[in-house]
Amino acid sequence: MVAMLNVYQNLPLIDPVYIFGVLLLTILIAPAIATILRIPSLVVLILLGTVLGTNILGILDRSIVGVSSLGLEQSQQLLLHRQSLLQGLEKFGLLYIMLIAGMQMDLTKMKRLGLCVLIFGLLTFGIPFYVGFLSGQLITSSLLAAVLLGIIYSPHTLVSYPIVVRVGIAQQEIVSVAVGGTIVTSVLTLTSLSIVQSIHSASVGAFLWIKLLFLLPLLVIVSLWGIPKIGRLFLEKNTELSSQFVFVLACLFVVASVTLIIGFDPIVGAFIAGLALNRLVPLQSPLMKQVEFVGNSLFIPIFLVTVGILSNPKIFFTKPEYLGVTCFAIAGAIGAKFLASWLAGLAFKFTFAEVMTVFGLTMSRAALVLVIAVFGKSANLIDEGIFNIVIAYIVVTCLVGPLITDLFSKRVAEKLLLSK
Repeated sequence: MVAMLNVYQNLPLIDPVYIFGVLLLTILIAPAIATILRIPSLVVLILLGTVLGTNILGILDRSIVGVSSLGLEQSQQLLLHRQSLLQGLEKFGLLYIMLIAGMQMDLTKMKRLGLCVLIFGLLTFGIPFYVGFLSGQLITSSLLAAVLLGIIYSPHTLVSYPIVVRVGIAQQEIVSVAVGGTIVTSVLTLTSLSIVQSIHSASVGAFLWIKLLFLLPLLVIVSLWGIPKIGRLFLEKNTELSSQFVFVLACLFVVASVTLIIGFDPIVGAFIAGLALNRLVPLQSPLMKQVEFVGNSLFIPIFLVTVGILSNPKIFFTKPEYLGVTCFAIAGAIGAKFLASWLAGLAFKFTFAEVMTVFGLTMSRAALVLVIAVFGKSANLIDEGIFNIVIAYIVVTCLVGPLITDLFSKRVAEKLLLSK
């Protein structure tokens, strides 16, 4: 009893054992709640993360706050450990989503859809960027800050991708276009962010263009050529599923690490690794099922919980003046992605259900937007109010995106069944 009181008095949780226990219990009960409420488990996980976060129950926190009763030095070490655990698991889940997206992509269709992917990528980056830039000019006084808000509006995270996998349409053209457009958008976003960071720090120089025009293309070429060759030799000599699974993880983290070293977000490297492993690991193979099982059972759900932890519902009570701006920002962010999907649907002759599925897939914003917002806050380009608005629109888009994807992807799947 005394131990339980000590845990309660020292919230948010510090010890990794407690944190992981809470995360696993959350993942365990989420499907039951989702069944009762008739909403996707993805949404339930985000909502549970919000409830468990410091802004409501205060059980879990991904930031360094507070001092425990263990002594200052030991407390700081544990707090740093806690931060690395939650943020590390969050990043692992995001990398895993990008890895699976690359591994499951139909590359035959990608070759045929290359122009479609490029067009959609430009649309789903350019339109939100323009809307965000205009919004930034209204609510900030700095041109560079307005550009940064445009960048914040542009990227999206494939939070809803497990839904299209579950309903069985991951191999369809619309999903390939959405996933391909995601990597185009991510590259453009990270390129733009690198330029803004260089301008802000007055370090625009030759190395920036070397990274963009030489190092990143070289990494793509080496990965797509080298990983399949090494992989075939390794998989032939190592038939144990555990060894093969570790090989996949090694490819993921090595390529993501190299991407990080050359100055880009590791999610780009995770997607490159997935593409490199695409032909090496067949969709129906035991290895692919193992990769999917681990990701969908553990790391992706934990990522969704941590997204919920970021939310702060108290924003609307402590700073009511930001309520209107928040609604404006959310409407602009969602509307821009819808316009991009709708224009792509007109160009590629998608049905309404297909357009809405693409829209649902590309609506949600998460870790990449957060990274950009944190930079903007630390660089004094955006204030605390705007930062909280960004957090609010991350949560809203992560809640609405899966709902739309779940509803319309089922209609697409039903139409496919009827056409067979």
